[in-house]
Amino acid sequence: MGTHTEVGCRIELPGGSLGKAARKLPEAGPTDLTYRFPLGTVTIEGGGVVFSVGQVTVFDFARVMPLALDGLPEKGKAAYEFTEGEGTLLMAARPDRRISVTADFEDGEIVCGYEALREAVYGAARGLLHLIRAESPAALRNPHIAKLAAALR
Repeated sequence: MGTHTEVGCRIELPGGSLGKAARKLPEAGPTDLTYRFPLGTVTIEGGGVVFSVGQVTVFDFARVMPLALDGLPEKGKAAYEFTEGEGTLLMAARPDRRISVTADFEDGEIVCGYEALREAVYGAARGLLHLIRAESPAALRNPHIAKLAAALR
């Protein structure tokens, strides 16, 4: 069981680039962004525990995971289910005011502060948005991508 308070979150794309998905983003609908592209790897790690899932739609993670975290303080628990059943991240508030993060696809537990986890996830989502802005500026006119940009401000 991890007790380390530092936590990190990364969204990685093959070759560090959107590739062909960059051309599709300006016109992409919610189904495309949730199930098709861009594909990459999401990693959350802390205290020697690593939860990593590859070949997932990273835009969906960047859009939904922050919403799940925002509801955590009120509800006491939250979950993010990767599309297509790759696995689920489970988060629960602990009595010591820290957060327990577990996964149904990997053993281990990350225990960290809520703000540290929130900042790590929001930072990874902002990094993806920065990449979209750099490689496909027209994508920011897409209402689904613009909504993510507004939510991450």
